[in-house]
Amino acid sequence: MKRVLIASILIIGVAACGSGTKEPAAGGAKELEVLYKVETTWPHLEKMLQNAKKQYEATHKGVTIKLTPVQGNNEAYYTKLALLNRSADSAPDLYYHDTFQVNADVAAGKLAPLDEYLGAWPDWGTQFPDSVKQAAKGGDGKIYGVPISTDTRGLWYHKDVLAKAGIAVPWEPKTWADVLTAARAIKQKAPGAIPFSMYSTKIHGEAATMQGFEMLLYGTPAGTLYDETQKKWMAAGKGFTDSLAFINTIYRENLGPKLSDAHNAKLSDKHTLEWFPQGKLGILLDGAWTPSAWKPTGAKPWPEWQQKMGWTRMPTQNGQEPGAVSMSGGWVMAMSSYTPNKKEAFDFITTATNKENSMLYSVGTGDLAPRKDVAADPAYSADNPSVKFWTELAEVTHYRPAFEEYPKVSAEVQEAMEAVTTGARGPEEAAKAYSDTLPGVVGGPDKVVAGG
Repeated sequence: MKRVLIASILIIGVAACGSGTKEPAAGGAKELEVLYKVETTWPHLEKMLQNAKKQYEATHKGVTIKLTPVQGNNEAYYTKLALLNRSADSAPDLYYHDTFQVNADVAAGKLAPLDEYLGAWPDWGTQFPDSVKQAAKGGDGKIYGVPISTDTRGLWYHKDVLAKAGIAVPWEPKTWADVLTAARAIKQKAPGAIPFSMYSTKIHGEAATMQGFEMLLYGTPAGTLYDETQKKWMAAGKGFTDSLAFINTIYRENLGPKLSDAHNAKLSDKHTLEWFPQGKLGILLDGAWTPSAWKPTGAKPWPEWQQKMGWTRMPTQNGQEPGAVSMSGGWVMAMSSYTPNKKEAFDFITTATNKENSMLYSVGTGDLAPRKDVAADPAYSADNPSVKFWTELAEVTHYRPAFEEYPKVSAEVQEAMEAVTTGARGPEEAAKAYSDTLPGVVGGPDKVVAGG
């Protein structure tokens, strides 16, 4: 998934022992291996890392940066990283990491805190807003990664498809009912286009949970997965069931993609490389980064996108305050607890997240910049008129519960979503199954409270 999304970079030594930490390479040479992911529509991370490698090696004689890509989507990357992280012998020393995974890795002892180095790095105090810094903060209050991106989420729409359906643009839905009404109009009057799409199956992992379900749940009157007051996870309540009911409506009324596409790991490519450029998709629930594929340097250059595409806020369920909802996350650069070369590793993190490389990454990916100097640079928004809109969505954004149990809770949310998407279960039945399973993944019934 993509994306406030934040990632980590791990650095791996050439030689390692089984004692729980890596040994320095022989002969005084040092090699830092950086693990990261590569997707068809996501080449900009690799370009940024290649630039950072060149800069770093020019100023750190005797240290070599080994860039190790993992091909595939987020889920393929998480799986590979988890396998490598099973031991010090195979764990990378630095890696690109999604913020929702940070606390689980902190609890497992996989990440090294950066606080002792951050204090001596001027950029940390001057260029990274406090809100962005929180993305990689562990439950112990320490920082375990430096942000390379942040993001928000909302609705993208094709102006021509909406026009065929008789929907005036700019389109600004006020409630979920408005979104469904538009989707039904597209189905009736623009039959060649998919009315609405979102991620709602397990193959999409956290993208389904965050870009799909949580964009619904956190827009309900009592919507949240975790009760901050009682410090407990919430069983499925009305907001949870209503969110599943929205998904059920999309698929039972044939307002979404075919089920084969809903289960396609490359659904994101369908959205950006095929359906939107071809005028075959009306509305998409997704993130700020969506147009990165359409830029001249993207996977599917589409010069007309600024004229053809519109963007708007995802409304709250009934239009209640604040009127809209967004979710933010991001990716960070993080350091393995196993690396024996922590100072050198941290130096690479600062190189990869300096202004030049952050600009290269943010302009290429369409993610929102975590650095103040990048966000203020005219080049940042020069070819993307939507940036200001997505940045301002931070006013209504939410963050996922930053607890080590969250990835397991997210997996159960995906189970419920997929069951409703396929029709295997109705919203009420899927919500009950979630509530029944929840205590087992968060530590017992005393960790759960009734949902609202």
